[in-house]
Formats: sequence, C-alpha cells, structure tokens
Amino acid sequence: MTICLQHYSKFTTTEEIDTAASLHASRHAKALTTSDSKVLDVIRHHAVDNGVAQLNYKTFQDETGKSNATVRRGIRKLVKLGIIKKVHFIQPVVMGLGANIYILLPFDEN
Repeated sequence: MTICLQHYSKFTTTEEIDTAASLHASRHAKALTTSDSKVLDVIRHHAVDNGVAQLNYKTFQDETGKSNATVRRGIRKLVKLGIIKKVHFIQPVVMGLGANIYILLPFDEN
C-alpha cells in the first residue's frame, strides 16, 4: 500500500516549489547551518514534483553524510523556522513507524 503524497501538497507548479524553497533559504540564511541546508536540499530533491517527500532517516544520513542526531536536529530547526511541516507516518499494515512525510511550506512574506 502506498500513500498519495499529492493531497499534502501546497503547490501547483514546480516553479512555486523552487521559489518558496529559495526564499526560505535566503530569509533564514544566518539561522541555518551547513548541515541544516543539506537536510533541506535532500527534501527539495525528493519533493521536486509536488513539494512533498516521504523519507526515512537513513536516506537523510546517506545523502547528507551527517549523523542521525544531526539530521534530526536539522529537521526540528526547519520545522521551527516554518520551512517544512513534518507528518509522522504509521505503516497501516504492520502498525509501525514508517518514513515520515515532509511538506515544504509556501513562503510567507510577513
């Protein structure tokens, strides 16, 4: 069973996704460490179609070269800054933890 990520999407075009991610990154450039930026880049890379990615921590670790703790810290910071939203996902078949869903949020001018 696969989950439809499209209904979590806040965007209609790829250009909107790219613009929002770039604006978020520039607004929070001083607050984001290199590791935080790498975590955001992994989400952007996997969310290219609709702004939503379903990833496990192992994928983040492999693609960023950072430890599990560093990845989790980066995700918490991105959530706190309002760049992404994290949705915990439970595998329906085995009722266990699955890969979480990460939603890139639209950029708010305020």
